[in-house]
Amino acid sequence: MARKNPRRNISRIECISTSGNLNCGWEVRMTRRGEKVEKYFADTKFGGKISALREAKKFRDELEDKMRPYTVSELSKKPSIRNTSGTVGVRISERKDIRGEFEYTYYFWVAQWTDGKGRRKTRSFSIDKYGYDKAFQMAIKARKKGIKEKESE
Repeated sequence: MARKNPRRNISRIECISTSGNLNCGWEVRMTRRGEKVEKYFADTKFGGKISALREAKKFRDELEDKMRPYTVSELSKKPSIRNTSGTVGVRISERKDIRGEFEYTYYFWVAQWTDGKGRRKTRSFSIDKYGYDKAFQMAIKARKKGIKEKESE
């Protein structure tokens, strides 16, 4: 497993105020399950850059303990705002094939999921071959089958 970034969710902020003073500090920003939390740790308030960072890390660690992130399984069921098919892990794809002076465009419904070993699996279904609705249903079925096989491993 990869090591966690020691400054994850913490940013350094240095700016000059309208009065010409330099304002510096660390900001902790975290979003978990739709809830956003932000807190600023000024160097001057906490006795310097290092102390402010120490307090920011302490606050961040407390937040991580309190605010439970989505599991991989929960994320796989949560639709993205970019999802246009209405089904998680199923998207439409376009492929262009240029042969000499002719260009052909093919459309597919594509199903994607991650297998039990963390590898991405993909199945495509031609809209030209199966029709729009049938290819879509086949993609949904392939994804459900792939996820079911993953859970049984």
